[in-house]
Amino acid sequence: KDFYAVDIPNRQLAGEWVDFYNSGSTNIVMDDVVLYHMAYTREKPNGEWKEVMDFQGTLAVGKSVRIHSGGEVPLTQLNQIDITGVDHHLFTGKGYIWNNSKSDTAGLWDRNRKIWIDKASYDAYPPEGKILKRYGDKLI
Repeated sequence: KDFYAVDIPNRQLAGEWVDFYNSGSTNIVMDDVVLYHMAYTREKPNGEWKEVMDFQGTLAVGKSVRIHSGGEVPLTQLNQIDITGVDHHLFTGKGYIWNNSKSDTAGLWDRNRKIWIDKASYDAYPPEGKILKRYGDKLI
């Protein structure tokens, strides 16, 4: 079987996530916000922006959302580290998203891809099992 065709348990996929926090002074309507990342393929070895998911609703001031890879899993079935520290949890419904052998960027774009709302990148081969922290536009 092709590596990417192997069924990966959603519980395992959910351990791969990215958080977004509203540090502003107003609520953010997320209806026109889309999460993207830089995907590398044989056809696009230098990478291309791929949509991960779009959002519905509002992210209130001081609140955070964690976007997990994979299908929805009851939070009681996830590792404690994968559920603590955020107010909301969403699931992409997709397999692995974040690159390990190449760098990646998580970015929030408006639906028309005209305005970057926010983005941050990390280098290739991030430490396995470590939660990356943001410093400026860099995740280390």
